Amino acid sequence: MINNPSSVITAAQKYLSIVKGASIDSWMDIWAEDAVVEFPFTHDKFPRRLEGKPAIYEYYKNVSPAFELREERPLVTYLSSDPRVGVFEISLKFYIRSTGKEYDQDYIGVVKVSDDGRIVFYREYFDPVRAREAFRPDGVTSS
Repeated sequence: MINNPSSVITAAQKYLSIVKGASIDSWMDIWAEDAVVEFPFTHDKFPRRLEGKPAIYEYYKNVSPAFELREERPLVTYLSSDPRVGVFEISLKFYIRSTGKEYDQDYIGVVKVSDDGRIVFYREYFDPVRAREAFRPDGVTSS
């Protein structure tokens, strides 16, 4: 059993390292083999649920090269009565290399870790309209 709830905070910080330029291969070490990732409010073109490390790898492998982190506001964490579960809030500003646009987004993440501190469950909330606008090339209209 985890005796230190800071393992949830550490997991959240490690999760965020992918948008700070961490290599995908080293980043994958934070995940349990059967981890689940959910994006309840993502755009319809993207999966709402990823199951297992291979699916997580496929989804995230191009994240770090796509983003250039420009600004990071402080990470705020909330611990629950379950020492394996926590919530974090963070606001990040990126430059999107493929479109040349700024992307300013607020995120809320729910993270659950195993006894060894690996992430077994992650759910991310963000504004899909801001995401769609940042990744849509100029001159392309939404459908």
